[in-house]
Amino acid sequence: MAVGIATSPALVQRWTSGTLTTAAFSPAAGTLLVACVAAFNAAPTVSGGGLTWTRRVQRIYSGAYHEIWTAPCAAGASGITVSVTGSWSGAALKVYVVTGASLATPVGATGNNSTAVNNSNVAAYTSTGAGSRGFLVAVEYTTGSPTSTDDFTAFGDSSHFWGLVAAKAANTPTAGTSVTFNLDAAGSGTADWQWAAIEVLTGSVDASVTPASVTATASVPAPTVSYGAGAHPDPVTTAAGVPAPSVSAGAGAHPDPVTVTAAVPTPNVSTQPTELVYTDPVTAAADVPAPAASAGAGAPLLTVETSAVVPAPSARVDADVILGPVAIAVSIPHPVVTVPVLPGDQITGDFQIEFGGLLFGGYGNRYQVLAGSVEGWDDLPSLDSGNVLRPSRHGSWAGRRLSQDRQVSATIGIDASGDFTSALSALRQVLVPPDDETEVPLVVSGRDEVLLAWAAVDARVIPTQDYATGWAPVQVRWTCSDPRRYGLIRLGVTVPVGVETSLFNGGNVATHPLIRIPGPAVNPILTNALMGRSIQFTITLGSDERLDIDTDAGTVAVGDTNKMSALSGSSVPVQDFVLGVGANPITYTTTSGGAGGADFLWRDAHL
Repeated sequence: MAVGIATSPALVQRWTSGTLTTAAFSPAAGTLLVACVAAFNAAPTVSGGGLTWTRRVQRIYSGAYHEIWTAPCAAGASGITVSVTGSWSGAALKVYVVTGASLATPVGATGNNSTAVNNSNVAAYTSTGAGSRGFLVAVEYTTGSPTSTDDFTAFGDSSHFWGLVAAKAANTPTAGTSVTFNLDAAGSGTADWQWAAIEVLTGSVDASVTPASVTATASVPAPTVSYGAGAHPDPVTTAAGVPAPSVSAGAGAHPDPVTVTAAVPTPNVSTQPTELVYTDPVTAAADVPAPAASAGAGAPLLTVETSAVVPAPSARVDADVILGPVAIAVSIPHPVVTVPVLPGDQITGDFQIEFGGLLFGGYGNRYQVLAGSVEGWDDLPSLDSGNVLRPSRHGSWAGRRLSQDRQVSATIGIDASGDFTSALSALRQVLVPPDDETEVPLVVSGRDEVLLAWAAVDARVIPTQDYATGWAPVQVRWTCSDPRRYGLIRLGVTVPVGVETSLFNGGNVATHPLIRIPGPAVNPILTNALMGRSIQFTITLGSDERLDIDTDAGTVAVGDTNKMSALSGSSVPVQDFVLGVGANPITYTTTSGGAGGADFLWRDAHL
């Protein structure tokens, strides 16, 4: 979905102290609110709508504050207002309602600076994601009447400071683009511009994804029939409605199918009672003895009426019974569908940690990250030196320096007096070492930055002296075998055959991409001009085959078949084919074929 700007409230301004509030508006579900603020003499605070607001960039100049805040509005809202409060002497506020933005990681690059050049195109930042949109707030302190060639709204008057808020008219197509804003003021004298800007990232990349149909099989047991005849129940057709999964993929890359699990419970089956036996009438013969009669001598013999009680006969009939259809009612609940959850989805603000499905930190959370307790996250890990001593002179021959694993520690405070046992149990379930070498995402949000690493727990200390009060400071340490930290968004670009394409790594250290080459293609070659490295393969891929190259693991495969033997002798080792810092010009060539391009998937890497 592309980033866009929906109907937004008008800019408001006030030149006296007090609360500054927008008109009421109703943002739709899944939108991001971006508040551009300028205030004199005191730091402003943005609030409103019952939403969580986060300051994304700030520039302070001569007591004035130039800031941009964001708030995710996942559920939508009706008739809300946004306010700026503070002990300032004047302020301006413009709120944008942004659609298509990421709600988990809404902001990529930020920038703030000043310029004395009038009618200047200032370089605000270098984009980190394809399809992002730029926003800016700026104040001009000398000539007044500001304008811009970008989409802007001005504020101020002759008695107070002048400024404007601006948004780019179009999205930035690719990562690694220098994004500029035009700032112009009245007259030709020296200007005094102060500005701050942010990049709003897209929530997902437009992709055509058709989820596979899920077949739900209902096993209906045969009903019990008590008439000594064979019953043939009709087939029961079960419809399982599976919602379409939400798909996030990199720009231009071909996303893999999303695995959706549908759990269909065993149906409840009931049969209706059936009376189907009809017997012919039975004629029963009864022997009635002659009655004994006595009469006086010489008297005529009278007729005596005799009644006999004949019991109903017991009859057993063997008959062919023809059973009609047996009605079977089958009740099948809707299936439960599980769609994969992305790392960092629970992060809502600064100074939080997500690990193993639990979120630490944030307002109202029973798990809090104690201030100042996080160590090792932003440190440079210890280094292994490849230097070799020189035998005949001072010093050594310089060798490569490689980082060791990263050790990250924090203290998590459990504050759950009402349900302390449950909170402690859930924490112990997560903070345990794995049974194998598997590592899981450790996501840490710092100041306006969210990064992830893959980690395993290797230490946990829980003092018990305060259990009675429902409080415990839990000390935990994680080990990250890969010391690099990565951006949450996995970027993706398809490199067309024969067309040099720039792939941008916005981190500060090389990153290992995952590369997928669909057939048909003969003898594919990939070259990175920045690093001066290429990998070449002597292989013919069919139209139904795909070459998967994992440069981090150092593997090459087609399906489950190892194809490392196809690597040409003139290639660099697979693990050495990396994306360096900044723009990487990539070329993909083949002897023939390759129309599907080469898909690169990677994350920005940081040490």
